[in-house]
Amino acid sequence: ILLFLSFFQIGFLGIGGYASTQALIEHEVITLHHWLTPAQMADLMTFCRALPGGTGLNSATLAGALTVSGQYGMWGCVAASCCTIGALIVPSAFWTAFYSKIQEQDKYKSFYECAMVVLRPLVPGLIAAAAILMMRPDTFGTPTTTPWDFMVSIFLFLATLIGIGVYKFNALFMVVLCGLAGCVLY
Repeated sequence: ILLFLSFFQIGFLGIGGYASTQALIEHEVITLHHWLTPAQMADLMTFCRALPGGTGLNSATLAGALTVSGQYGMWGCVAASCCTIGALIVPSAFWTAFYSKIQEQDKYKSFYECAMVVLRPLVPGLIAAAAILMMRPDTFGTPTTTPWDFMVSIFLFLATLIGIGVYKFNALFMVVLCGLAGCVLY
């Protein structure tokens, strides 16, 4: 039930897509409940980005399965289903019904537009918070303790940024390329 409620909260507040909710997912899964370690969470996020489908849905499903599978074996499938329902189906149904009711009534259109004006600037901040949270010593390395890992991480980050931003490479191509480079360099 706690898994369902945590991922329901994530799905319910997930305005702006997965990137804006990554910080909330990490807070719930790592900081608050200690279901996964930061290294496991970084691996899960990387894996979810490579899978087809929505990253938020994939992370909810995999986090639910990983959280319970170590202790309860096959019950991880049930936990994964609860997280998927909590993160995707119930909040989506609520927001769809809520939005359709607002759209039916002209007097609430200005309220909706004001809400969107307030929420739009928050999304880049949430995305930046997620990026900063991923830059931990155990996932990114440090210049003093693991200088090689740190430099490789910086190199792969910059290569991905330039490859996608400047040369317009496909994101999946960059994930595969950086994965291969990471295997060779680490």
